[in-house]
Amino acid sequence: MKELYEKICAETDGANKVVFVGIGEEKMTDDAVGPFIISQLLQYNNDRFLFINGGVDPMARIDEVVNFKPSHMILIDSCTYNASPGTVVILKRDDIAEYVPISSHTIPVHIVVDLIIQRLSEIKTFMIGIVPESLEGFSELHLFEERDFSSDDISEDIPFFNIQLTDTIQKVADQLIEIIKSLIREL
Repeated sequence: MKELYEKICAETDGANKVVFVGIGEEKMTDDAVGPFIISQLLQYNNDRFLFINGGVDPMARIDEVVNFKPSHMILIDSCTYNASPGTVVILKRDDIAEYVPISSHTIPVHIVVDLIIQRLSEIKTFMIGIVPESLEGFSELHLFEERDFSSDDISEDIPFFNIQLTDTIQKVADQLIEIIKSLIREL
């Protein structure tokens, strides 16, 4: 993971404002890795960092990204990269169309990226792609950490259902959360 941290640092060199957008379907095991990571980092939102749960419709959150005026946008999603489950890859804009499945997204992610770039021409964008172990749906759904949130706390960035990542992807997600926390401290 040290090598991954160094790659992410290189991609965010010169960043003054960074938006992170987690993408994926909360009810499909490892496809929810992006929303899970975002849900664990919401407390770090400030004037330099913004964490957005794009869910299956990142298009609906474009205005928030644009209004934040970030220098960098980092997407977090599962990908179909030909590697072992839990592999993490850095994908550039041209690679996103090839390696990000569109089955759980309302509009392909690369199109959403292009729409943001049209409005923020200087933004630097890349994706942290995670190869999933499973994309199965759940047979039982439970509200996300319902004992920890009141109805006043509900926002579109907090998943509605409890995310159930596989053990492999949960470990990777936990490591990525720590990498992002280190990145926040570094920038």
